[in-house]
Amino acid sequence: MKPRFASLRRLFALPARAFAGLLLALALTSASPAGDSSLPVPVDSADIASSIQMPGPGQREVLPAPAQPFRARESLKFSVQYGIIHAGNAWLEIPEVRQYKGHEVYLLLARAESNAFFSRFYKVRERIESYWDRHGLYSRRYVEDRREGKFRQQSDIVFDPVRNEAVYSDGGTFPVPARVQDALSAFYYFRTQALPLGGSIVFHYHASRKSQPLQVKVLGRERIKTPAGTFDCIGIEPILKAGGIFKNSGRLVIWVTDDERRMPVLMKSKVAIGSISVVLVEARTGG
Repeated sequence: MKPRFASLRRLFALPARAFAGLLLALALTSASPAGDSSLPVPVDSADIASSIQMPGPGQREVLPAPAQPFRARESLKFSVQYGIIHAGNAWLEIPEVRQYKGHEVYLLLARAESNAFFSRFYKVRERIESYWDRHGLYSRRYVEDRREGKFRQQSDIVFDPVRNEAVYSDGGTFPVPARVQDALSAFYYFRTQALPLGGSIVFHYHASRKSQPLQVKVLGRERIKTPAGTFDCIGIEPILKAGGIFKNSGRLVIWVTDDERRMPVLMKSKVAIGSISVVLVEARTGG
């Protein structure tokens, strides 16, 4: 894969596979799925959080956990920007509450696609579904369909909360912690939590046949202007232990509203040949 195409793959993997949670998902900035090592090494990206107002020494503030940050039929549309270039769109949606193996689950959906111009030389179509237990707030199933250039991958993971196992469609079985999150549900779980400014929260996450603790730093406050409106936000940063999906990936910062919705409005990351932003352009609340 040529370096410029590797950068485009990285660009669209950001919103789709994580929010993909992270966005943060979230295999947000994972290595090339085909094992390609030509991805550009990110530059120091400390400046992407420089405008966030961090808590002062000794200041303690905890935003309480919201009662109901989202509902079925919530739909968030984002513009994927590569520098000043609009490269495509991404969506985070909760189409419905449904029954899955006798349990009520939220159907969580993340998808991303390159626009007509970029698709001429590197077509991206990403679709991720998570079946997320409505009452227990953990993953029961994770389905992924990825098309990135000539690369195509489909996967289906069923989480067994009784045996604490992740069962892959190819027959592979891996132990997982209780109440584990997948690459998409991790972000929605974060939206339900109390946020200690200047602190962090940690929970268990499973992706790519590995279970690891995901730490999310809660950085501070900033007002963010987007095409969907201007929002008072909290800047957060997902961190994984050494290795795993964030190995050699630099920093990723996400801004969520500081109200009851904890809605994502902006994500920023930097790569060696430019910057990536995922910006909210349209929001529809559920209900």
